[in-house]
Amino acid sequence: MKIASFFIICFSIIFNTSFAQKSSFIVLGDIHYDLLQDHNMNWLNTKPDDLRQVTKEYTVYTETNWIDFTRILMQKAQTVTPSLKAVIQLGDLSEGLAGSEQKAEQMASNAMKAIEAVNMHAPWILTKGNHDVTGPGAVEAFQKFYVPMIRKQTNNPEIKNASYSYTIGDVQITCLDPWDKNTDMVSFLENELSTSKAKFKFVAIHEPIIPVTERCWHTLRNNPEQREKLLEVIARHKAIVLTAHLHRYSVVSRNTPFGPIVQVMVVSVIKDRNYLFPSRVITEYGPSLAENVPEWQPETLEARKAILTEEAKYVSFFKQTDLPGYAIIKTDGKKGTIELEYYAAFGKKPYDRIDLTRLLKL
Repeated sequence: MKIASFFIICFSIIFNTSFAQKSSFIVLGDIHYDLLQDHNMNWLNTKPDDLRQVTKEYTVYTETNWIDFTRILMQKAQTVTPSLKAVIQLGDLSEGLAGSEQKAEQMASNAMKAIEAVNMHAPWILTKGNHDVTGPGAVEAFQKFYVPMIRKQTNNPEIKNASYSYTIGDVQITCLDPWDKNTDMVSFLENELSTSKAKFKFVAIHEPIIPVTERCWHTLRNNPEQREKLLEVIARHKAIVLTAHLHRYSVVSRNTPFGPIVQVMVVSVIKDRNYLFPSRVITEYGPSLAENVPEWQPETLEARKAILTEEAKYVSFFKQTDLPGYAIIKTDGKKGTIELEYYAAFGKKPYDRIDLTRLLKL
């Protein structure tokens, strides 16, 4: 009996050790990949601010920086240790606003071709962003081009929409689509996380769960009861939130009765490839976030300050800058650790390193 027990213990140690993996993941925020020919200009001309962004910003950034940025990503993918397991893109891959059904299909098709052209050896885990489904025909084009790409990249033909999970080794990534009215987002997430045996769990969602900028845009902000349930599900399962949308780099840890929630926000719209150090780093969480940008919707300033004042009661760590770039998240199954590296623009060395495991314990 003692010998049998000894062998069982040894087998368990060997089995658990062999499945204790080390993994790296590249995390990309908004990209707004944009080609001028993918827009119906007659339609776009009726939207002056969108016309400005398309013609003066996103198409320019795509033309001048996209190819070189993908080369940097490829180089990092080939050299990072531990080895790269996936690229997580957090929505707004494309600019949207194509202006017609035909142009929306053309835009979605070209966006998929753009990521395939990178020739990444690891799969792309794609999250739906609001721009990806904005404009005539965009919702249908997402379903026609993005969803098949998601199936192809994840090797899962059963995926039907942008709410799905992908597991590799001891890591599970669950993507949420907050615009899907046919799916109860909270119930879906609870089921995905509770049935998962993964050691490390990530929730990828375009719109943040925790407000981290002056705009206070966050998921379920108009449904406080459901938001509390969402926070509970994430905290109970110790899942880390990966988000984008607001074009900032940010890390925040927020306490709940069920444990802390850690949220990482990434932006990958590269305007200036040499923007490697921020002009400002904000570490104070509270109403001052709204006061820092008083010109944005002054009529809602007091309401946003109230939201941030309430959230501040629970925030134990906060950092925010406007640095664009990409993140690398590294997991170590044996040590049980999760580390974040953030690379600014075309920088070769990390701008920031954060022990996310420690933040989960604050």
